[in-house]
Amino acid sequence: MLLNGRAIDLMIVDVMQSRTGVMRLLEAIRAMSTATRPALLVVAPPDAADRIALCIKLGAEDYLVTPHQSTFVRTRVNMALARRRLSIEVQQLRAAGREVNDSALAQRYSDASSRFVPREFLEYLKRDSLADVQLGDHIARQMTVFFSDIRDFTALSESLTPQENFAFLNSYLKHVNPIIRDHRGFIDKYIGDAIMALFPHEATDALTASVELYRQVVRYNQGRTKAGYTPIRIGIGLHHGELILGTIGENDRMQTTVIADAVNVASRMEGLTKHYGVPILASASVVTNLSPGAHFHLRHLGAVKAKGKAASVDIYECFDNDPVDLLEHKVNSAELFANAMHEFQKGLFLTAGRYFSRVAAMHAGDTPAAYYRDRCMMITMKGTGSQRWDGADLIETK
Repeated sequence: MLLNGRAIDLMIVDVMQSRTGVMRLLEAIRAMSTATRPALLVVAPPDAADRIALCIKLGAEDYLVTPHQSTFVRTRVNMALARRRLSIEVQQLRAAGREVNDSALAQRYSDASSRFVPREFLEYLKRDSLADVQLGDHIARQMTVFFSDIRDFTALSESLTPQENFAFLNSYLKHVNPIIRDHRGFIDKYIGDAIMALFPHEATDALTASVELYRQVVRYNQGRTKAGYTPIRIGIGLHHGELILGTIGENDRMQTTVIADAVNVASRMEGLTKHYGVPILASASVVTNLSPGAHFHLRHLGAVKAKGKAASVDIYECFDNDPVDLLEHKVNSAELFANAMHEFQKGLFLTAGRYFSRVAAMHAGDTPAAYYRDRCMMITMKGTGSQRWDGADLIETK
């Protein structure tokens, strides 16, 4: 028989075919197990209501009346497939010895949908379930945006097969994602190897999670090293600001998303970690919104301005995870570094360069001090070009 040995999700049957043949097909489908039984959609002209009714009675999920309209057909097909999935869910619940009722099914679908769309999104949009979300739903909120990225991932992935790439990413995410949730954040999306997360409560949550997540990567690397794999490095960027959570797309394909300049700034913070050679960068808006009494090792790295942007952003490195000797160096040289930055922002590059040079000479691992030492030298030699100096360093690369 045609059905034997085939994995079929949906069958569309013209009930105006041989009545005997259609009945035999329906009986054969009814005899199949729930897990392998395809969804059945019957097609008939408007004057064949008796045949449609008989087919529905014998197990068809839905029907189509000719002539068809494409959007209507898609809707009915999706509904038929949804009913088939529901039947399988009911069977799985019963096999597990669980009571099958509306609450159990709703919870199962809620748990499944939350793996793709965060529950927090639904809560902010004031929707009970994913099925209630409407195109254009949106709400504005102040939140801290978190971006993390694996350094040199392209080179790493080129040495792996597709299967190894997926296994590596899932292993890495399994180790770091719980830290975001533990600190009251939720993951908005994955962008390749990058993570974008939102912290809706306090900026302190985001910075605490960043420090702990970096430490978790250090622990994760210990296992990779023992197994003979190359350790990975990550960068984390944070920015606090107003954003809009909502849905975009069209009725047949929509997704939840976040729209805001705050997202772009947080992404740029993450990119600048490579520029300065530090693991965690936070904007001034994060630092000023930290809870009273929150203690982190922070150092002001001046103001930066992206190419094409009029406004500058003050940035801070968080060096809680630096090696002990480097951390102590940054603490002990804090006043000298701050003086150097003050001179730099005033445009006194010779003086600033001498200060930064002294700080960099104290410890070879102080990459921001070395960066500004070299930057002062370059500006002194070449000038700032057509840019009118306003104290913000122009960064043209992400």
